[in-house]
Amino acid sequence: MSSSSAFAKGSPIRRWGPWLAVAVVAVAALSVAAFGTRSAPTAQDRVSSISRTVKCPVCSGESVAESNAPASQEIRRQIAEQVQQGQTDEEIRSFYSAKYGQAILLTPSASGVNVLVWILPIVALALGIAALVIVFRRWSSMPQERASDEDRELVESALHSDEPANESDPHGEGASR
Repeated sequence: MSSSSAFAKGSPIRRWGPWLAVAVVAVAALSVAAFGTRSAPTAQDRVSSISRTVKCPVCSGESVAESNAPASQEIRRQIAEQVQQGQTDEEIRSFYSAKYGQAILLTPSASGVNVLVWILPIVALALGIAALVIVFRRWSSMPQERASDEDRELVESALHSDEPANESDPHGEGASR
């Protein structure tokens, strides 16, 4: 098989090559964003990060980091102590989840049924894009209707017809010939 036939119109490489390139770039960008090189967070960075994911137990819709309620101040102090004791972020979040219930966490954990919260939007977006690709490909491959020579002659004869208008034919449809 010659290299020119591999890129012929309708070949799999020509159809899927650009999509494969987009997928590779997207995966690379997401990988860098998720696993990019970052310096180790300081204890204060961890306290701040965890505090933003725990809801204030007495406030409406505020995180512990945003609230100045005494309960939030106490939770921030406890989080700082737990960080100093060497507990992981997930252990600290689990402690508050066990103490106050799962509703105390502003971001659901990415395990069990909660994984659907993280996965479903991505799946829906991918399905939507795939549906658009399919629809656009079908539209571009549909044969376009063109006027035939007979159609053009019929229009010309109707436009240049010297026949008087028929009173009983108000729409100009004419009698069938």
